[in-house]
Amino acid sequence: MLLGFRTARQSLRAGSGLCVQHITRGITTQDKVSTETDDGVSPSLNADDAKAEPHDELSLLRQREYNDQVKELLKSFSETTIDDIPDFHDSLSKELGVKEQQLDEELTSFLKQFSRYNKIIEPKSEREATQKLSNQSRIKSFPFLVPSPKDKPYSKQELFLRQMKHADRTAKLGASIEGVYFPHNDIFSPPTSDQLSISKLLAAGVHLGQSTSLWRPSTQPYIYGEYKGIHIIDLNKTLSHLKRAATVVQGVAERGGTILFLGTREGQKRALQEAARRTHGFYVSTRWIPGTLTNPTEISSVWERHEVDFADQPTNRPLNADEEAAIVKPDLLIILNPTENRNALNEAMQARIPTIGIIDTDSEPSLFTYPIPGNDDSLRSVNLLLSVLAKAGQIGLQARLSKTVSQ
Repeated sequence: MLLGFRTARQSLRAGSGLCVQHITRGITTQDKVSTETDDGVSPSLNADDAKAEPHDELSLLRQREYNDQVKELLKSFSETTIDDIPDFHDSLSKELGVKEQQLDEELTSFLKQFSRYNKIIEPKSEREATQKLSNQSRIKSFPFLVPSPKDKPYSKQELFLRQMKHADRTAKLGASIEGVYFPHNDIFSPPTSDQLSISKLLAAGVHLGQSTSLWRPSTQPYIYGEYKGIHIIDLNKTLSHLKRAATVVQGVAERGGTILFLGTREGQKRALQEAARRTHGFYVSTRWIPGTLTNPTEISSVWERHEVDFADQPTNRPLNADEEAAIVKPDLLIILNPTENRNALNEAMQARIPTIGIIDTDSEPSLFTYPIPGNDDSLRSVNLLLSVLAKAGQIGLQARLSKTVSQ
């Protein structure tokens, strides 16, 4: 309402006493009915007002007439601008007397109640101002955004912006989680053998062995105890054997040796690929072909061969017949599940290839050159042990490449 309550006071100055009394009395009955039906809350009345409240039909008609008159007056005030009212600023600058101040306060409270109960004047100006400011800020931030109408659903752009706002402000609220074990980090960002701890091995489940009924007596030095029919592997032995095997892998990779990773169980392929990539080695994840190491003239004759330098770069030198027919075998074989790959282990022993394997309580550690006691059934355990070995091979490879560059 552009016109203030003082203007209303001046417009209603003629017969002000009667006008305020009749208007205030006229609002009581109708407002009581409207608030009970619309808002569910009836305005509180004093005992004197309740006694003086008329209940006959004539009084109700007069009250309705007064209410209609006030509605029309308020609507006309809301549509009137300040420029259309003469001497508006002078009337505001005048000092009010005691009776005029009392009349002004009564009119102010009446107009607020009447406007709120009858829903004549809603606070649209504040909503329009805030909406205008939000629209201006949104236009400045996103000049190419086309806002959708209020009766239409949000567009894809608006839904995306709402999602980004939620992710920026609300999604970050809550508790911060610390000290949580994430298994995928073992493959993509594995720790070195020096950074590895017993708690890390314990979180990956490396200590869980096989059932006591499948126990091999040769694994007795690696067993810490028994719990609910399952052997518990000593992680101190696991950590020491793993560090020794990591040193071997690092030395083979630093001297330009070929490392072959073997794991044929489901779910081990991704870790094998990452390990072979880190060490510039090879991997077998499907099935071990019998005779790969003991019968290389028949198996490896179909492989394409080329010569590489100390930096693993091809020299493009043509190979002679003897070089084409030479035996191809790895310098180190790492087996993740030795129980299913006994043929590969026997061929490695016949070809005098050093081996590294994960030894569970049902495996034979004497068949491996560098055994690592641990759980070979869990993917978390296998991925952690394999990634630590691959990290050691990567360190050795980087040392070899740095020597090549310096020379």
